[in-house]
Amino acid sequence: MTMFDTIHEPDVMTHMPFLILDGEGKQVLFYCRSGPEDFDAATQSRGWKLWIAIEDDAPRRLETGLSNELAECAPTAWHDATGWHVTFIAGGAPENPLYHLYRMEGPALDALSQPVAIQPTRAGFVFGDRLMYADPENLIHVRQPAGDYDIELPGAFIYRVSYRADAPDKLLISGQWQTESDVFAIEYDLATGEQHLLESDGLPAYKCTILGDQVLYAQRIGEHFEHRRINASTALARRPVNTIVRRKPGQVQPIVTQPNGDCGCRSGVGPDGTPVTRASCLECVSKHLGAAYVLLTEAREGYAHRLRAIGHLHEAEDESQAFPALHAAIRAARKAFQTNGAIPDWEALAQAVDVATQVAPTE
Repeated sequence: MTMFDTIHEPDVMTHMPFLILDGEGKQVLFYCRSGPEDFDAATQSRGWKLWIAIEDDAPRRLETGLSNELAECAPTAWHDATGWHVTFIAGGAPENPLYHLYRMEGPALDALSQPVAIQPTRAGFVFGDRLMYADPENLIHVRQPAGDYDIELPGAFIYRVSYRADAPDKLLISGQWQTESDVFAIEYDLATGEQHLLESDGLPAYKCTILGDQVLYAQRIGEHFEHRRINASTALARRPVNTIVRRKPGQVQPIVTQPNGDCGCRSGVGPDGTPVTRASCLECVSKHLGAAYVLLTEAREGYAHRLRAIGHLHEAEDESQAFPALHAAIRAARKAFQTNGAIPDWEALAQAVDVATQVAPTE
């Protein structure tokens, strides 16, 4: 039985792994755990607490001294000559739901200091003199003596920002596209800018940890989004992408690109009777495609318009649901641009709009 097997118990959820070697070369797994004792039947809510599993030892709670009302998650750690340095995210108390990045230090994992709040955020870590924290939408802030900058993920909700213990310049970023139900995991090299979409066993390597050739990720096992269990990957696939953009501090602001439904078109159904989110409007489709074209043209000149362009492409996609061929073409163009930075074929999209205009249903 491996140390990973020992963390799996009946009716227990495990999440957000972070794998590292200690000073003796033993593997240490930091993770968050939710057992039957952490489930509140009255509110149907599940609490999470920090745990550790050390090679040749049984898993145990990593005591923080924080209130039991707080959720604890997203652990990271490193050690040096002074001992251990542990950071994590905690928050969600009924009277004060704000989440913070916390830090604990000490000569050993059973002799850590009381946690100190570093930064309000739901995702981030401290490693050495580097502080990283995320806004919920689109932006990760890098603060370090070597120079500050931001990392933009246009159109993304950011759920976790971690790093590889064996390569701290390589970030592991997990989240969800605002226009999709799919989650994602991206490895981003701060030194080179290289980025790869990560898949484990054909699934997104969601909230993963990587140490050498070992990969652990949080696999969904239940009805709810965060009903997950740490799983050891048998095959990791890396696909180069061009999703992340490096920015100067404050160059772009976090903006939700989820459509707000104020375009003026009322909900309806397509010509085949299938319900659609909005009544399709080819005039609005053309308007949003045109806006995206202008924004991306200006983006080539250095303007930070990528996020807004994705929003307009999604609006065009949403407004074209009654025209399957046009809808599929816009969706494919939007996903290719959002994932790989591929500029849409505007001529092909214009022709698809013309075709849809010829077959548009009449009132």
